[in-house]
Amino acid sequence: MKDSRNSPFKYYLTGTQIAGTVFVSVFVGYQLDKLCDNEIYFITIIISLLSIFYTLHSLIKDVNKKK
Repeated sequence: MKDSRNSPFKYYLTGTQIAGTVFVSVFVGYQLDKLCDNEIYFITIIISLLSIFYTLHSLIKDVNKKK
């Protein structure tokens, strides 16, 4: 049986998870900015940056845990 730890599929899933998280956070932030009638999309920027830092933190934590 193959060792699933060395599968390249896990990297595909990680990239998909990061892209999905950022996409959802941008969408939610944009909708909140539209709801609040903000001309400068600061809610979108803040939520997007928080989601990027969160996904990078979880990625680093997962990589260190598997060592």
